[in-house]
Amino acid sequence: MPLDPTVKKLLETTLVLPLGKISIEEARNLFRQVASSAPKAEVGRIEDIKIPGSETEIKARVYYPKNKGPYGVLVYFHGGGFVLGDIESYDPVCRAITNACNCVVVSVDYRLAPEHKFPAAVVDAFDATKWVYQNLDKFDGKMGIAVGGDSAGGNLAAVVAILAKENRIDLKKQILVYPVVGPDVVSRSVTEYGDGYFLKRSDMEWFASQYFRNPTDILDWRFSPILYPDLSGLAPALIITAEYDPLRDQGESYAARLSQAGVPVTNVRFNNVIHGFMSFFSIIPQGKDAINLIGSVLRDTFYG
Repeated sequence: MPLDPTVKKLLETTLVLPLGKISIEEARNLFRQVASSAPKAEVGRIEDIKIPGSETEIKARVYYPKNKGPYGVLVYFHGGGFVLGDIESYDPVCRAITNACNCVVVSVDYRLAPEHKFPAAVVDAFDATKWVYQNLDKFDGKMGIAVGGDSAGGNLAAVVAILAKENRIDLKKQILVYPVVGPDVVSRSVTEYGDGYFLKRSDMEWFASQYFRNPTDILDWRFSPILYPDLSGLAPALIITAEYDPLRDQGESYAARLSQAGVPVTNVRFNNVIHGFMSFFSIIPQGKDAINLIGSVLRDTFYG
């Protein structure tokens, strides 16, 4: 389907991130400026906390809905290629998800590369999830726990879902929004949409060069969950992909692998849009639709 006119206009004006041509700090500031500019909906309450991790103290922001508990709890990991993004950047998205799902959202400020190479982000993501699971009573979280994230955050959510199975943490759902799940240089989506549609193939290579300790890290299932040998028994998944996204095909391939392993999967492709469209929910209607879909799925998961 043709590219959405609003998305096309964004590509021609706003969505320019010259990675590798400016400093990492400048890139982070630019990313934060664009991502945090969306409207910030009112929620019930917001609390900044620090989670004791195995390697470091992890900052997180907790969003409570307006209604009274008990709640389900979504642990959310932001996008940004493991290099960009933070809880401030994703404040508008997490507020919107909180209201859509009527659940508590815990937004995790995991360590970023290149200061902290792989698997630091994975360690923080799992540590945060484990701590929230063990302390659900602190959030009135009697209805259970789910994990979610977009792009790099979707990767972390997928990996955490596997670690949760290994550590007998009862996840109710995994929400993977245009996730990176493994090596892909030949798929149709990478070939057709690897340049000119916001997330470029060169960007993906740059992110990898910042995140990995060495090239073989790409074959570690903690980065490439699609390579994990036994995906059976994982939490049911909602996987959202975008038509004009180089990551589209790997996300949909992961959905197929999960389904083959007996994991209940809902895979929804949003047409006409690009990678990152959910963050522009205030101006791209499909972004709001994706948040509402996540909300509907989580409300059903937690509250029936």
